[in-house]
Amino acid sequence: MTLNITKFIKQDIWMVSDENRSSVQSVFIKAIKIVLLSVQGFSRDLCQLRASALTLYTLLSIVPIIALLFGVAKGFGFEKMLEQQLLDKASEQDTMMLQLIEFSQNMLSSTKGGVVAGIGVVVLFWTVIKVIGNIEESFNHIWRIKENRPLARKLSDYMSLMMLAPVLLIMSSSMTVFVKTKITWLVEIIHLPELGTKLVIYAMSFSPVVIMALLFSFVFLFMPNQKINIKAGVIAGVVTGVMYHLVQWAYLTLQLGASSYNAIYGSFAALPLFIIWLQLVWVVVLLGCEISFYVQNFDSFKHNDKFFNLSNALKKNIALQVCHFIVQRFANGEKSPDAEEIAQGLLLPVSVVQKTLSVLIECHLIVKLNVLEGEYDIYQPARDINALTIDSVLNALEVLGQNCIPEMKSYEQFTKLSNASGHILLKEI
Repeated sequence: MTLNITKFIKQDIWMVSDENRSSVQSVFIKAIKIVLLSVQGFSRDLCQLRASALTLYTLLSIVPIIALLFGVAKGFGFEKMLEQQLLDKASEQDTMMLQLIEFSQNMLSSTKGGVVAGIGVVVLFWTVIKVIGNIEESFNHIWRIKENRPLARKLSDYMSLMMLAPVLLIMSSSMTVFVKTKITWLVEIIHLPELGTKLVIYAMSFSPVVIMALLFSFVFLFMPNQKINIKAGVIAGVVTGVMYHLVQWAYLTLQLGASSYNAIYGSFAALPLFIIWLQLVWVVVLLGCEISFYVQNFDSFKHNDKFFNLSNALKKNIALQVCHFIVQRFANGEKSPDAEEIAQGLLLPVSVVQKTLSVLIECHLIVKLNVLEGEYDIYQPARDINALTIDSVLNALEVLGQNCIPEMKSYEQFTKLSNASGHILLKEI
């Protein structure tokens, strides 16, 4: 039985085509494949290790982040509302949250007036940018994106996010209360039967899941340094929101039986439990990021994720095809293509095309141009197309990277031999 399940996961499911099947069957098959691909990607991308690193970064920066949120909230006059929202959102960690709020208030107090305060504000902003940058780096790794945001964009994007975060947090809570109040009022006016009233109340109990789904959707759309399909972000956001609440429920259930922690750590017990909770949250978030990647790139990976051990010969071939595609567009006076257009034109996975484009940029064969303030990227030749030959492309690929190690023995001899003839026996050298 175990062998059959393993065979199904590794082989059989990838042979199943969704053609000539009902829409329900196609969606079910696609969902299974996306889940399996996401789990494989989670393991391959070392997301468990990345979650641990992000947990550490969060612990080091959570006080400055909360302090910055309170600084913004104080400017708008809803400091108390933000405090209540933070306590509500982390109700299972209320003891730790109260301590963090106290620490953040102390930090804000220490940044008032003087040169020391100015340095403190700079450190505060730098810490926030650093931790969000680490989150972006993890997301970019999952999305196979080699380039992070430039520093200028980091400053503008991250600071805008931090300025809007407390406002959006309060607004989302206020909207939830408003909607619940209006629905309750309508139920009383309409005089629904008892069953209908219970169903409405039951439906309203899912509002926290909806809010978290919207939050995660925004994170998956905003954080990677690439334009993400709204459908992929929303689907991943909904799934992650549900997973988050399931993990939260399981954590709370286990926490009730963890009385031994209190016996061992005493009042310090909140810290290890808080670290465990943070680790679980980051695991869920990174798994959600994997889901968003495979939802958007499903057509490229629907026959399993086998595009990460390409031979050098195939890499060269693909690089030539991609370079030729871009040059032909340029020579014909057509619109410069983006990664998705190239992938569709050459029938290649988007992830493979993106990796190839990054290599060609490093070789100074093509250039990347931002369009519509970074909404998406297009690609053009970086050299005169009348001098861009097959040999020049292959040579640029061959010499990319470091080409010499100091005091390396016989380097020049073997370089000359390899250029001269490939038919010389190694034993005769």
